[in-house]
Amino acid sequence: MVEPHRRCYCLPAVDLRKKAVGGIVYVSVISARKLSRSNLRGSPPRREQSHSLNGSLVEHFDDEDLRTFVEVELGQLTRRTEVRLGSSPRWDSTFNMVLHEDTGTLRLHLYNCPPNSVKYDYLASCEIKMKYAADDSTAFWAIGPDSGVIAKHAEFCGNEVEMVVPFEGVTSGELTVKLVVKEWQFSDGSLSLNKFNVSSLKSMYGSSNLLSRTGRKINVAIMEGKDLISKERSGKCDPYVKLQYGKVLQKTRTAHNSNPFWNQKFEFDEIVDDGCLKIKCYSEEIFGDENIGSARVNLEGLLEGSIRDIWVPLERVNSGELRLQIEAVRVNDSEGSRGSVSGSFNGWIELILVEAKDLIAADLRGTSDPYVRVQYGSLKKRTKVMYKTLNPQWNQTLEFPDDGSPLELHVKDYNALLPTYSIGDCVVEYQGLPPNQTSDKWIPLQGVTRGEIHVRITRKVPELQTRSSLEADASLTKSHQISNQMKQSMIKLQSLIEDGNLDGLSTALSEMQSLEDIQEEYTVQLETEQMLLLNKIKQLGQEIMSSSSSLSTRSSGF
Repeated sequence: MVEPHRRCYCLPAVDLRKKAVGGIVYVSVISARKLSRSNLRGSPPRREQSHSLNGSLVEHFDDEDLRTFVEVELGQLTRRTEVRLGSSPRWDSTFNMVLHEDTGTLRLHLYNCPPNSVKYDYLASCEIKMKYAADDSTAFWAIGPDSGVIAKHAEFCGNEVEMVVPFEGVTSGELTVKLVVKEWQFSDGSLSLNKFNVSSLKSMYGSSNLLSRTGRKINVAIMEGKDLISKERSGKCDPYVKLQYGKVLQKTRTAHNSNPFWNQKFEFDEIVDDGCLKIKCYSEEIFGDENIGSARVNLEGLLEGSIRDIWVPLERVNSGELRLQIEAVRVNDSEGSRGSVSGSFNGWIELILVEAKDLIAADLRGTSDPYVRVQYGSLKKRTKVMYKTLNPQWNQTLEFPDDGSPLELHVKDYNALLPTYSIGDCVVEYQGLPPNQTSDKWIPLQGVTRGEIHVRITRKVPELQTRSSLEADASLTKSHQISNQMKQSMIKLQSLIEDGNLDGLSTALSEMQSLEDIQEEYTVQLETEQMLLLNKIKQLGQEIMSSSSSLSTRSSGF
């Protein structure tokens, strides 16, 4: 495609010197006209025969049985209209599209959908290019009739532009499209919104939006989704969302419809070198979860004091959007960083998985082999397996460093050969608990017809005390015990492998997994105590320094 000359649209002398890094565009596919089978590509046209007045046979094309739809493509994002009949179809379909740069090419493909056929016939295409201009306006252009250029200019965000674009490479047919740039996002975090320029946003949120990258949190709330696709014939969709910012991974709970509501909030430390939030949406399946779309959101330069509430369309699929609320929050130095090891440490989460009752039967014999997989942010742990029961008792304690992550419980049916089967999940709410107070509760399991799980959870924020030599000896003894148990399990496992005892091998593997979990819990406990000790030493050092400075001040006064 050839870009237009400067004469096609006016560029004012104003140059605000901003770098656009992305935008949101509403694309409305209105209608098409002059569609003719004889002039479009695709399958051979349907012919009908009739006789003229002099008796000769006349052959003509039937354009009224066309069944067309338009596929809209912008980068990795694609959307489709409904199918409409005739040579002048009208769709009136609007799509929320995302740009990841200051320019983009919108491709519109016309297809015919023959009746009683699973194949689509490609007919024609056209393109519209768009680019951010330095005065906060947007330029649109496309190839017009006779290889000319059609150019439009939107002076501000929210200004609607209508373009009638001919299909390329064919002799007839044109498409009417309306375009609205909802916002442009800039590298300094400012936005162009409906006649608001960057200076007006600064006056609303402060004198400058060139904010420091240190000491800030990014709060991301996954609110809801709509029109998520289902790859199963039954139409069943069990979606969940994975978020990645830097090296931190987070995950929502699993919902059970194509228009889910999560309302889950996640917290990330702001990163200097990576301002991109990566989103992947999955549908939970028995034999491997299906990817049902992905997206990227630029988080660079977010303004403090304002929440961005946006619908993000999913890429690499034909439908689906996620609603996000994003906020940047300044964290005081005294509060520290809960999600960072370098910040002040707030203790740990102690979770006791006591028991469950009335679980569903996953096996043909009417029982289950339940265990619990616990996910806390990017950390994963699991309980031991309780065989052939619907009312298991684990009485197992797990610990996690308290960083405010969601705490999810996934109850699974253990199977040594086949994939595990989900028999329910839930989220444990603990964020509002007072320090060192235990909450004892039964939580109903979601995604199943029945089942509850009994947990006790405590937010541990201990005062550091001097450990006696007896406690130190006990710690060493526990470490040796875990090591000896691991060695014995390895010997037992090797013996079972040599004997070919599959039943015993399954039990031994479960015991080995439990020992690994105990070892991991103990490691976390030691790391927690080490962190508390280092923080206490740091506080004592600061107190000594402050007292020394006060003494020197008094001495100078004398």
